[in-house]
Amino acid sequence: MPRGHQVFFDHAHDHQGHPFLWLLLLVLFVALVALAIYTLVRLARGSGGTGTAPPVGGPDAAVESVRMRYARGEIDREEFVRVSTDLGAPPPAPAV
Repeated sequence: MPRGHQVFFDHAHDHQGHPFLWLLLLVLFVALVALAIYTLVRLARGSGGTGTAPPVGGPDAAVESVRMRYARGEIDREEFVRVSTDLGAPPPAPAV
């Protein structure tokens, strides 16, 4: 091999790149791992943005349970209105 090629080859493998580049890659890797952990925790809690969690200020589990009982016909409208307002839900619209 000519001498010029050998010097280039030795120089290319002489060092492993600029330290700033490795630091940047390390920071990006740590940020990616943190984002993955955050996403997994949110999904485990059921609030991954899929619409499964009630909105903030929305109905709680007790009001939702009363609403489901009313939908299944287990309670009548008067009992539904009384119980849901007792639980703090806004009063439903008047029946037509």
